[in-house]
Amino acid sequence: MADKHDLVIVGGGIAAVSAAEAFRERDENGSILILSEEDRAPYRRTKLSKRIVDGFETDELAIYPAEWYEERRIELETNRKIVAVDPDAHELEDADGKRYAYGKLVLATGGAPVFPGTIPAGETGSFFVLHSARDAERIMKAARKAKKVLISGMGVLSVEIAWELHRLGKKITLVGATPQLMPRQLNLRAAEMLESLLADAGVRLHFQEEILSFERRKKGGYNVSMIRNSGSFDLIILAVGLRPRKELAADAGLATATGIRVNRSLRTSNPDIFAAGDAAEHEGGHMTWLWHSAEYQGRIAGTNAAGGEEEYDFRPFRFRAEVFGSYFFSVNKPRALDMAEMEEFEFENGSRYRAFYFSDDILAGIVMANDPDNAKLYEQAVQERWSLDRAETDLF
Repeated sequence: MADKHDLVIVGGGIAAVSAAEAFRERDENGSILILSEEDRAPYRRTKLSKRIVDGFETDELAIYPAEWYEERRIELETNRKIVAVDPDAHELEDADGKRYAYGKLVLATGGAPVFPGTIPAGETGSFFVLHSARDAERIMKAARKAKKVLISGMGVLSVEIAWELHRLGKKITLVGATPQLMPRQLNLRAAEMLESLLADAGVRLHFQEEILSFERRKKGGYNVSMIRNSGSFDLIILAVGLRPRKELAADAGLATATGIRVNRSLRTSNPDIFAAGDAAEHEGGHMTWLWHSAEYQGRIAGTNAAGGEEEYDFRPFRFRAEVFGSYFFSVNKPRALDMAEMEEFEFENGSRYRAFYFSDDILAGIVMANDPDNAKLYEQAVQERWSLDRAETDLF
């Protein structure tokens, strides 16, 4: 017989924890089970790329201590890889063949790192990614002996890893297909400021570059061939993006596209199954990839699984990175194509930079560098859709 719970949550991140917390706030008696394939309690994943130098204890980054789950009667099982969902039977099965019955189900399966096709077959284990605590521990161990490090990717994760390894005295090269750093989060001017900081620190940057092949060296590491560059590296870290983990949903017959399709209540195509966080694909193909958005979505999914009627409102959340002695921030940075149709106001004074984007005199997004004291105000302004008149008074 399968264990039966009113709510079962598959996942070990902030969306899973938030769903459990919201369900318990609305339903004091319903049974809750979180099934995570991680080897430890849910933790602050965004801290991993910031702790390569200082390290961390097993439970140091935990979102909540064990007592939190006990007090709220939330069961947590780790090292549980779910391999199948049976929507008709309302059951799940894990890799050991154990079955779990559910009343409502939340899929908070998150994303998985992308491995480029240029990696030799069967050698993915020789390369490094940073998505889980175990990944971080592997990188910390490997970095002790490495001198030259190649990081594939130009996004925030690549830059944060580069900052940590720079602090360890490593020679670092970043390579990626984009023409700038952090294109999803930063506009061109803020990216130029960041690029200057990396260059001053001795980090080599190869923009609009493609890795053609990896050749293993006899003494470890790889020789790397690119279109315009080549080099030999002791440690290779891949940070080229995440793919939504939608396989469970797809195999169960739920509607999927890039991710697991959900409506505004975060229900999937099955009314008793919800999805939240990095695996959830919203109307219009919208996906977020932000910690606070996953937290927000988890709360909505958990509330509605308990009988609530909340809707996802596409609320924008802030991004921030503190790297190379500077603070970078954005909320709802417009895509490059959309910027042409918006009114932009830029302010720069020394290392302090701000860009405000307006659509029909309504604040649509902000990019900022080195103004951390006003970060919460900027996030509030975008979420509340301040008018141009109010922004001129309270922000400019």
